[in-house]
Amino acid sequence: MRKIFYEDINITEFDGKVVSCEYDEAKKLYKVLLDATAFFPEEGGQSADVGTLGGQRVMDVQIKDDMVYHYAENALEVGTTVSGHVDWNQRFDFMQQHSGEHILSGITHTRYGYDNVGFHLSTNDVTMDFNGVLTWEQAREIELEANRIVYQNLPVEILYPSSEELVSMEYRSKIEIDGQVRIVKIPGVDMCACCAPHVATTGQIGIIKIVGVQSYKGGVRLNILCGERALRDYSEKFDSVSAIAQDMSTKQEQVVEGYERLKDECQTLKSKVNELQARCLSMSLDALPSPYESDNAVLFTDITDNVAIRNAVNELMEKYSGYSAVFAGGDGAGGNGTGSYRFVVGSKELDCSELAQKLRNELGAKCGGNKVMIQGSVEASQEQIMKSFEII
Repeated sequence: MRKIFYEDINITEFDGKVVSCEYDEAKKLYKVLLDATAFFPEEGGQSADVGTLGGQRVMDVQIKDDMVYHYAENALEVGTTVSGHVDWNQRFDFMQQHSGEHILSGITHTRYGYDNVGFHLSTNDVTMDFNGVLTWEQAREIELEANRIVYQNLPVEILYPSSEELVSMEYRSKIEIDGQVRIVKIPGVDMCACCAPHVATTGQIGIIKIVGVQSYKGGVRLNILCGERALRDYSEKFDSVSAIAQDMSTKQEQVVEGYERLKDECQTLKSKVNELQARCLSMSLDALPSPYESDNAVLFTDITDNVAIRNAVNELMEKYSGYSAVFAGGDGAGGNGTGSYRFVVGSKELDCSELAQKLRNELGAKCGGNKVMIQGSVEASQEQIMKSFEII
């Protein structure tokens, strides 16, 4: 089988003769084998090329026993010659990502001796896993050196060494390879066994950006963006920072400072609001029936501070022998015009877990806790809630 993608990676239009076409029950697609193809299959952690074959979309491309199989929705007649078209935009995008990964892996291996033990490249994500730990600071240093290599516009060479030559070569490889080994070489940077398409020179990568560093299986996983992906990411973030800076009436480089200042101001205001809510709630408690008039104390309020609500319940529990409850929310806020409330209920003498079961059964409340105190939420009217306490 002729693999055009190894002859010239720039070829995206080709003709191929249909050697076989069988229906694949597992994929629910037709499995097509050609005598020649420019489609690079899913291999080496990289997703397959996309495009069309005989005018229909190629749904998947896989390789097995060195044969490249194309999967399509409709059958192609055996013996006929069909035209294929590979989507160049995705191919070049993948070339940029994969070549960028080689540079980062080469630098990391040289500096720290770590091996790249995992690689994934799709239309959405590029991840690379190393069997050693990197900090953000170390990743930034690797990123800087990688981009300097991009600026040098070094050649990306494809080598097919003989078995004798291979013995004396130092190259990276994740697996043992039988037969001819294909080496991707970036002079002075990396030499790695790889089957995938790559850019001709490092300058074609454009830019390499590490956007994620996280612990993974005892080592580290890097998320990267190269080329146009990195440019799009920068543009989106620039637009976001620009909009925030404009709204804050500050310079873009001072957005973080402004954010920290606003965060402090918001925290101060939140503390003042919570203090006022606690005062209002305390005043509302005075309007409840006295412990001589009722064993239970049930208060409905629009106060939202959880600390103030819990403190109020604790205060009521000292006075009332029954249930002490605060429901925060309002009627008409739930679905179908019902009320929507968050609540805390406590009691020193009664079993709150029994009340919790009653609220679940009668009102569909979602709640939990223990005998002394429960909390949760419920969608019901004030009248329905009061009926559950049997104090209309």
